[in-house]
Amino acid sequence: MIGNAIRRVLVLAAAAIATVWQPQAAAHAEWSATLPAFKACHPASTPSMPDRWHAVGLMMPFLQGQLDVGEFKYDGPAAAMRATVYGLESGAVDLLITGHGTYVLEGPHRAPTHCTALNAELRPPSPQWLSNDAVCVGEAPLAGKPVQWWEKPGFDVARYWYATDSRLPWRTLFLRRTLDPTIVGDYAMTYFPEFTPLDHTDLSNLEKLCAGATKPIKPETFGPTPTARELMTLHTNPAADAEREKRIAALVPGLTHKACARQKPAQWPDRFVMTAVITPTQLDKPPSPALIYYDWKGAQTLLVLPFRGYPPSPQAALWLKPRLGYGMSMTRSSATPPVCRSNLPGIVRPDWIKSAGCTCKGVVAANSPLAPHAETQIFSCPIKHQEPRIMWTWYTTDDRPILFMEAHPWGIGVMLADYDDWVPGQTGQAKDFQLPPICKVPDKGSAAANGTPTFSNVSCADCHSTPW
Repeated sequence: MIGNAIRRVLVLAAAAIATVWQPQAAAHAEWSATLPAFKACHPASTPSMPDRWHAVGLMMPFLQGQLDVGEFKYDGPAAAMRATVYGLESGAVDLLITGHGTYVLEGPHRAPTHCTALNAELRPPSPQWLSNDAVCVGEAPLAGKPVQWWEKPGFDVARYWYATDSRLPWRTLFLRRTLDPTIVGDYAMTYFPEFTPLDHTDLSNLEKLCAGATKPIKPETFGPTPTARELMTLHTNPAADAEREKRIAALVPGLTHKACARQKPAQWPDRFVMTAVITPTQLDKPPSPALIYYDWKGAQTLLVLPFRGYPPSPQAALWLKPRLGYGMSMTRSSATPPVCRSNLPGIVRPDWIKSAGCTCKGVVAANSPLAPHAETQIFSCPIKHQEPRIMWTWYTTDDRPILFMEAHPWGIGVMLADYDDWVPGQTGQAKDFQLPPICKVPDKGSAAANGTPTFSNVSCADCHSTPW
């Protein structure tokens, strides 16, 4: 019944919004889609991490580079963590991080033979990843997995997704590198297809093995807090390299980079209806379920309608037109009339993945925890004139959008979109795409055309229709 109620909200959404600027219009939908049920957290108490745990992570870096796969074993009472990181394309590093020091393990993963001590200031993760001021902003599923959405304010601003059944991490997202949780914080986003409690670990025995390790690597070779990628580059481990592909296949079944060779860039159809949860960069603006209309050839408009609350109600409308986009907040108060601003980039190009030079970095087979419905490819997309900054996006191999994420975002705006329902070939009616009278098209001599602050700039040109 909840799904039916949400569908009714969507069917009436265009009409409800249209009445704000077109009382005579009665827009309606001829398709069926479901808005993500972004509900209050139950329970809303902060999840507790177990004393000991084992996890596997698929990790997307902040800057241009390959995907990495990490295996983590943590022992809180022993104050130690083992982090083994494999590059999906090349490289490997095996680390033991303790309260007394950081060591590079050498030899095969099952039976390390030697340790190299590093003069590094890395520390095991805190026993609890969420601080006391962390806030649960809602519940909504990701890839069919029910999760709670948590935000951690403060110096290390971050977002965490915890599985509602196990109350253990499912995904992390950081605005910038953080040293806690160490290694995981080296990456913009990490998915955890496996995260399980442990009764005991062998980390105390590994620490005994490393007790007499020498320090042949000079401190000036890297900074005091090297990343896993830096250590992977500076310190080779032939045994880990030799077993890299087999270990990745065991840790994340169905994940491979080699399958990229047979893939083609994803492309949007000319018309579609889609729903998503959109997450802004700023923590003071909560994630919003959204309804998205797209019409490339007809109305030449991408219309985004964010919602808030449960049951959901519209809070804004964004029209991305050729070369220019408009945004208007929704209000029904006569004391605070809506304001429409023409400060957004133009409509997204259907072939933006190709025009932006996106590169396939990995393919996940269907029926896996990270791709439960269809084979999925993961793209890294450079940001024009801002290299090595990147965006990450996931698509099924039949072009269905799954995720969009801007790594290490600048300023304000949308940082993350988790796409949900998808109706290709359908869209709204022509009147649904019409700008309300309050949205004025700027003329060439206006302030908007001569340096007024805008979210549209030359870096948008590969993906959006813009003046550049």
